[in-house]
Amino acid sequence: MKHLKTAIILLCIVALAAGCVACAAFRQTPVPEKREVLVEPVPAADEKRDYLEVNGIGGSRFFIQSPKEQALKTVPVSQFGASPENEDNAEALNSAFAYCRENPGTRLVFDSAVYCISDALLLENITDALIDGNGATILYDYGSSTFTLRHCECVKVQNLTFEWDWDNIPLGATARAVDVKGEKNTLDFIFDNPDFAREDMLYAVSQCDPETGTYGAKGTYIESYDGQNPEVIKSVTKISDDTIRVVHNGAWAHFGGNSYILRSTAYGGSLIDIYEACRDITLDGLNLYGGTGMGVIVGEKTSHFRLNNIFIGPDPEKADIHCTSLDADAVHISDSDGCFLIENCDFSRQGDDDININSGIGLIRSVSGRTIVFEADGSMNVDEGDTVVFRDKNFNLTDITATVEKCGTSEDGYREVTFSEDLPKSIVKGCFLFNKYNTGSNYVIRNNYFHEHRARSLLLQTSDGLVENNVFYKTTHNAIKIVMDINGVWHEGTGADNITVRNNKFVECSVIGTEVIEVGTKLLEKSNHSYAFTNICIENNEFSDICGNLMVVNNVNNFVFRNNTVTLGNAFRNDVGKGRSYFLADCVNVFISGNTFTDASPLSLVHTARSNSPVVWLRVNAAIMRGKEGAK
Repeated sequence: MKHLKTAIILLCIVALAAGCVACAAFRQTPVPEKREVLVEPVPAADEKRDYLEVNGIGGSRFFIQSPKEQALKTVPVSQFGASPENEDNAEALNSAFAYCRENPGTRLVFDSAVYCISDALLLENITDALIDGNGATILYDYGSSTFTLRHCECVKVQNLTFEWDWDNIPLGATARAVDVKGEKNTLDFIFDNPDFAREDMLYAVSQCDPETGTYGAKGTYIESYDGQNPEVIKSVTKISDDTIRVVHNGAWAHFGGNSYILRSTAYGGSLIDIYEACRDITLDGLNLYGGTGMGVIVGEKTSHFRLNNIFIGPDPEKADIHCTSLDADAVHISDSDGCFLIENCDFSRQGDDDININSGIGLIRSVSGRTIVFEADGSMNVDEGDTVVFRDKNFNLTDITATVEKCGTSEDGYREVTFSEDLPKSIVKGCFLFNKYNTGSNYVIRNNYFHEHRARSLLLQTSDGLVENNVFYKTTHNAIKIVMDINGVWHEGTGADNITVRNNKFVECSVIGTEVIEVGTKLLEKSNHSYAFTNICIENNEFSDICGNLMVVNNVNNFVFRNNTVTLGNAFRNDVGKGRSYFLADCVNVFISGNTFTDASPLSLVHTARSNSPVVWLRVNAAIMRGKEGAK
């Protein structure tokens, strides 16, 4: 009887699908054409340089050059006065970097010791240089950009540790929140480590796992960034060695009874900046144990760079008391020229995403002749002579381009550009523009471990990306998010084409109940009706111990999900949406095939995809039941 019922359901779905196919035959959207593959020529032989060949998606190829160590002249940093005995080595180290600028072909070597700094370090206009940390540690509490590379070419930084001075300013602490009986809107935060029980530890408050003290409480999410808002926090008083008492306006009434990570700061200065058209930059064997903002920021037309064997997390020797690492993204790549490789890295305990790859986009506010006023965040880089590309009001890509003649600021404080040619009448308020050459395309992310951090692992907002052989464990939010996101504060993502995610392991991801993989647009918190993403393939991955949805997908033309293994597991409670996939607004050409569900039947509602398109819904479900390709 059970098999008969299944067969009847299958026949009905297939019949309905066939009917919908017939009705849609005359308006079916074609699968988009494949992009032209980048194949760079092999670099010319150079006695000072080696190169690494990177093979990316679809047969693409690019090269990242690095200085050839045996060809360099070794110079110790002590020659410039840098010493572990100094209270501040910033001036001495900057003198050493200036020497590298004047002397291409230098290997600058540290002693294996601790160097304190209290000011910024700058590497500018340096060529063919190796900064060899030799196991040294830079101890700092400088809250702005700490280690900056500008206009550098063929520079490698290796074997160096950056350690935040926790004794001076603790970055984070774990604590339990307890409602004070008889006191309205009053909480006690009882710290696990009394040394960190300070009144200034409330800048950010994020619920954490009470057993491990790491970001992400299973199935629940409480957070606030109102710790310095006088309308929310009325008073903070230290009442004992391990307890601070907070009187609030009622906004934190639901905080009691949970464990939290408290932070003294967030989104402060970054640790390593790579800016202003750097090329062929390698960071290898670095440890980033803490900082007030992002770990590595790459942008402003920088290209051909490699992050290898980077550890971001608390100092392993102090991990029992240091609950956080960085206070924002581990790696943030915005408006780069692409061609980069991130491999063999371990990122954890930071206050935001693991890797955010995006290109800035502008939302046009007004058009007057050849001049446009647009809204964008600071990451969108447009200079005189650049070519911009336009998307229409529905975010559809146009073939319209224009050359920037002049950049400036409008009277009301927005960005303004004047073009060298007249614009067609179709470019109006509400359209979008982005830099043609700052697309951040062509990248490989492989063999990394992303785990136990506050937000998403990968935000993929640019094209031609290959994500393979990584492990994602216990992410708070999505493990992978492919998105265009404009919310008035940030403006990220110009649309993406040609991304493959393969041979990865996803374990206990999205612990608060969000989907493991999300694809879609968010224009002022609303989905945009366009095919912003094309040719997205998720294949040969292992998903296990799922809390909420497996996927939510919007705005895609040609989405492939094949040969994946899905195990719901018992790490989270059973829920009606556990393991489901939703293909919602503006999806066409969705292909599902060859996937294995190890602990539930594919016919279970747990695995039934939903969509606002009956064609997509019926074809997806028919394909899942048949176990054959054909959902489209």
